[in-house]
Amino acid sequence: MGNRKRMKDRYRRFSFLSDIEGMKNAIGEMRGMFFPRQPLLNPDARPGSSDPVPDEAWFINALTDKIARHPENGMEYPFYGEPVFDAPLVGFVRGDDPIFDKFKEVIGPHHFTPWEIMRWQAENNGVRPPEPQELSVVSFVMPLTRNTKRDNAAAVDWPSERWAQTRLSGEIFSQTLVREMVTDLMSRGILAISPDVTPKFNKKRYPKVGWASPWSHRHIAYAAGLGTFGMQDFLITEKGCAHRLGSFVVNLKLAPNRKRPEDIHAYCLHHQGIPCLKCAARCPVNAITAESAHDKEACYRKVANSLKYCNKKYHIFIYGCGLCATGVPCESGIPKPLR
Repeated sequence: MGNRKRMKDRYRRFSFLSDIEGMKNAIGEMRGMFFPRQPLLNPDARPGSSDPVPDEAWFINALTDKIARHPENGMEYPFYGEPVFDAPLVGFVRGDDPIFDKFKEVIGPHHFTPWEIMRWQAENNGVRPPEPQELSVVSFVMPLTRNTKRDNAAAVDWPSERWAQTRLSGEIFSQTLVREMVTDLMSRGILAISPDVTPKFNKKRYPKVGWASPWSHRHIAYAAGLGTFGMQDFLITEKGCAHRLGSFVVNLKLAPNRKRPEDIHAYCLHHQGIPCLKCAARCPVNAITAESAHDKEACYRKVANSLKYCNKKYHIFIYGCGLCATGVPCESGIPKPLR
């Protein structure tokens, strides 16, 4: 059981000073700091009959098993024993898929292609960067639990305590999970990397899209056919939009296992002409409207202000909201009229 699970409420009472992991996480994802060293590639590893090259089924089983059994997939005080995430959805997309060039246009030139981020990893290990067609991206969706969604659906102005815990413990677990997957693959002699646990990852304002990162798990998940975007910019999947996403790049040829909708809003009621806008009604700062969709700056200001609330109310150094992802028709699945 990790240190965060052992914390008592009184220990976190001064979380602005004492929640070191929370501070490191919040600052790290903004500045690309505090991540452990990248695992080194084992160039002498050779697959054997008892340890074959991982395939699509291997990745699905490995991620599902890790999420179900991992000791870090657990809530803190006062919710000991509760998991943070339920069973995942897993999808694959080829490293040379033209959609990655499209992301350069839609998101911005700062967004990595699989080849660009893998080249960095290859050069760090003194090996030839694989060609784009030799790469695949593994994307996964980790749905939040019923209790977390229920609590946040009942919230009005600020995130619930379970949601706040999920934002921090869930983020830490997600990074632990991908580091373990990448470390395992590198020990097998398979080049791999998760961009969001490297110094190359940071969030900042970009001219075209506002606050963004150089590797968008949401867009990667869309590319892998795991979901489409809603009015609030969350990804609506078959298990809903209340989730956490992750992805990593591997030097393997994996076959896509899901069909990607051409319409990026295929699972959003409003975008399909069906009256809804429940996510807009849930937003406490009117950052979602029919006219301008999602105002990322207004949303950012609200989320940033939640840091004080979460510290004072829950004694956790974290920010979050998620009100527009709960208490809505797409919370736990694709809305019925669109299935």
